[in-house]
Amino acid sequence: MSFSSLYKFVLKLKGRGHFLSPKETEFLKKLLLQFSEEEIKQRLERCFKEFLPPAERERSSILRCKKLFETPKEERAVYYNPKVVDFNLAQTLRELSRDKKLKLLEELKEYVSSKGGKVSKEELRGVLKVLLRKYL
Repeated sequence: MSFSSLYKFVLKLKGRGHFLSPKETEFLKKLLLQFSEEEIKQRLERCFKEFLPPAERERSSILRCKKLFETPKEERAVYYNPKVVDFNLAQTLRELSRDKKLKLLEELKEYVSSKGGKVSKEELRGVLKVLLRKYL
């Protein structure tokens, strides 16, 4: 794993007459600890070809390609409640405890007041579903 060859590769991607900032060199060093040199080159090349417009490639930082090196969403710790997908609103509201119903009502009132009191039925229904997922 050679840092200098990776550095030269990135300079070729950016174009002639350019250099890497200290943040970009630190980013490359961190990538070398996590990935192989070939994998880094492939992902950076993909980023420059697919995600950066040709006019911006020379001025763009390689830090814009950072998302290609992050862990997939499945591996991140995110709260997800899969049991509430399709449900009957009235039935679900009946199942909630009294204190949860009060909290839900307070948040619903806050939302309606933030919208100036003018909320469509569909929008209110959607907000209610989101809040129910929170309190189940």
